[in-house]
Amino acid sequence: GKLIAVMGDEGAVTGFLLGGIGELDKHRRPNFLVVEKETSLAEIEETFRGGGEVPGVPCRSATQGPPSVGGGLCAALTPRFPVPRGFLAREDVGMILISQALAEQIRPAVAAHARALPAVLEIPSKDHPYDPARDSVLRRARGLFAPDELR
Repeated sequence: GKLIAVMGDEGAVTGFLLGGIGELDKHRRPNFLVVEKETSLAEIEETFRGGGEVPGVPCRSATQGPPSVGGGLCAALTPRFPVPRGFLAREDVGMILISQALAEQIRPAVAAHARALPAVLEIPSKDHPYDPARDSVLRRARGLFAPDELR
C-alpha cells in the first residue's frame, strides 16, 4: 500500500502520528514534517516537492547545523545512491495532508501539482480554520463537475 504523508504544525502532525501514520522508508526518510517557527520556506517546499534528487539523506535537520563529517552512524545510514527527497517524488506516498496555512506559504508548488497520485488534501489547523475559497485543489475538483463555478 501507499503511505499518507503529513505536513503541518506540531499539534496536527502529532495527532496523525498518534493515529499510526508515522513511517520511515528504507532510506530512513520520514513521511511527516513538523513545521516550526525556525523551519525555512525552502525546507518546506523541498519536503513537499523535492528538488530533484539529492545524494543520500542528511543525518540532521536543517535547523541543527552541519551534518557530521567522516564515518560513524551518519555514514552507515546514508545510502550510496541518489534518493528523491520530496513527498511528491516518492513512489511510496499516495496522499499528502498539508495544513492550509502551510499550503498558502507554498501555493505555487501546491497549485502546480496536477497528477492524481499523490493526492494533496489541505486540512485545518488549530490556529487557522479551513477556508474552502483558498483551497486550489478543491477549486480544481469543483471545475471537473461544474465548470461554470470556475468563472
